[in-house]
Amino acid sequence: MKKTYILLFDPGPNWGDTKEIEEQNYWNEHVKFVDNLFDKGKVVITGPIVDYDRIVIIYEAKDESEIRITFKDDPFLKNGILFLESVMEWKVRLDQRKDYQPNQHAKA
Repeated sequence: MKKTYILLFDPGPNWGDTKEIEEQNYWNEHVKFVDNLFDKGKVVITGPIVDYDRIVIIYEAKDESEIRITFKDDPFLKNGILFLESVMEWKVRLDQRKDYQPNQHAKA
């Protein structure tokens, strides 16, 4: 059964402090990597926190190990632009996505 996770990424040693995320080195390669995860139904939504250099990804996986193995191939992580600061399992209670099962968390 897949679970939902919140992934937090912080700037790595090669993050360009004067650049927006779209201006960082390896941006195009990173986008291709994340687009592939969208296509596989793994990434739900992603983006930076406003006025802060932290990136959030809502991700669906069977476990944390799957996430850490997958993101070893992210060009941003491989090249020190970002690092994966934390992975937290998220118990979603309400969700508007079509494939969400509203009674999966209901009490009997």
